Amino acid sequence: MRRILKYALRNWKLYLTSAIFTIFGVFFVASGPKYIQKIIDTCIVGGHGELFFSLAVPLLSVYIIAGLANYIQEYSSDCITSAMQTCFRGEVFRSVMAQDQHFFHENNPGELMSRTKQDIENIGFSCGFIFMFFSYIVIHLAYMAYCMIRLSLKGSLPALIIMPIIGILAILSEPKGVRLSEKKSDDIAAMNQSATETLSGIRTVKAFGREREESRRFDKIHCAYNRHFLKLDYLWANWISPMEALGRIMLLASVLFCGLQVINGSMTLGELSAITVYTAELSWPMMEIGWILSEFASARASLKKISVIVDSKPLITDGPRHLEKQAGDLEFDHVTLLSDSGSKILDDVSFHLRSGKTLGIMGATGSGKTTIANLAMRFIDPTSGSVRTDGVDLRELDLESARCGKAIVTQDIFLFSDTITANLDKGRKGQLSQDLIVRSATDAAAHDFITKLSDGYDTVIGEKGVGLSGGQKQRVSIARAFASERPLLIFDDATSALDMETEKKVQKAIAGHGGRTMMIIAHRISAVRDADEIIILDHGRIVERGNHKSLMAMKGNYYRTYVSQYPEKEKEAN
Repeated sequence: MRRILKYALRNWKLYLTSAIFTIFGVFFVASGPKYIQKIIDTCIVGGHGELFFSLAVPLLSVYIIAGLANYIQEYSSDCITSAMQTCFRGEVFRSVMAQDQHFFHENNPGELMSRTKQDIENIGFSCGFIFMFFSYIVIHLAYMAYCMIRLSLKGSLPALIIMPIIGILAILSEPKGVRLSEKKSDDIAAMNQSATETLSGIRTVKAFGREREESRRFDKIHCAYNRHFLKLDYLWANWISPMEALGRIMLLASVLFCGLQVINGSMTLGELSAITVYTAELSWPMMEIGWILSEFASARASLKKISVIVDSKPLITDGPRHLEKQAGDLEFDHVTLLSDSGSKILDDVSFHLRSGKTLGIMGATGSGKTTIANLAMRFIDPTSGSVRTDGVDLRELDLESARCGKAIVTQDIFLFSDTITANLDKGRKGQLSQDLIVRSATDAAAHDFITKLSDGYDTVIGEKGVGLSGGQKQRVSIARAFASERPLLIFDDATSALDMETEKKVQKAIAGHGGRTMMIIAHRISAVRDADEIIILDHGRIVERGNHKSLMAMKGNYYRTYVSQYPEKEKEAN
């Protein structure tokens, strides 16, 4: 609630505007029955028809002013809804951007999308329109009841007896509504997750003929959503129907009770009409209470989900120091990393990649190669030991310093839905020259195919590089790393999607970027053989290290890999 209050205070002018016009609207609406009473008692019953227009015109004016006030009140309420959604959406998105990899392992994109859309819409709608509508109803009920009691306490009795009963029913319905709303919110997130996963992997789904299975999985989740949706509707139907019935009974009871008084001569026909209008003005808000409480219940459930995201504290946080310029020196000092289960992912790994040198890393799948890249980028922190850049532990640096001196190219390429130029410029933040764009693309063997596209470097490519082949996406990603001109380049199996000829061109370009520090993680020996040092990982430990020549002489893992990749050169290797 503190978070809601903070944003409400930020938009206090909108709340104040809505509140002022709420009061104006209620005041003028409440004036209407008084004029109706006078028209009936004076003009119709009393026979003073000449006064009709002098009373009817003010009545019409009162309702016109009330209509304008209600319009402004509703518009300002909608503005509050939009403003609160903007505040929450911005905070949630900033919170998500500040999270580390641990957070994204536990929260999938589909669920996060549901939280940032559906749940925030629920919260904003309830904090804006619903809250102000609820305020309007409270003020409306209080003032209408006051006016009716002033007019006739005896004639107000049916309404005063039945109104508390409707209020009690509304309050009793709320707790169960919150629980069902939470389940419905979870179901929406699960549906988004299922749809996101299936659509992201649609080629795999179709390749393995899993369309029916994925449809069944989605249908199962959707059925759970429908079940909770119907239970929620059934709940409100069970509670709202009696409340609506009581509202109508209240109106009927007032008419009958006051009608008897008119017959007995203790009440005028005008007073009967005024009390009937006041009762009608009391009955419709009571019927809305159930809907209002259901929206509040949904918002409370959504707020719980949103709070979990916003209150999540990243494990990877800024350190106290900032490095303005970096040379690209990287050192792993007895680094050990444990998994959540306690098993060792890396075990006492040490190496020193000096500025301007190239380090090659090889090993079987699961040996810890990519983990080293993640540690170098400070996506994760080691369990023990330290990772240092230019002699400073990454944990002592702010995250910008820890990462801005490095550019990474991974096997899993992501390209933004933007022009190729904009994608290449991601590491330079708008400071990329055309000459550097072309040179970087040429070095990555991407220039030729880019110039053949419809708009060349201004061609808009889709999300994740839709419209480009895997090799083309990888070359654009490599060009992006070159264009960043950062001192340390990390290539994590970056040429795996390239054919042999293109791979040679790219590797030659990588080797030609002298002066930069490079870490090349690869399965192919051709990618690392020219490195100043090569380390071989096995189950998280360095089992061999040296250059190509010395490793071949050892006749260990590196030698066996070479022979398996180049069987025609086995005699030469011996």
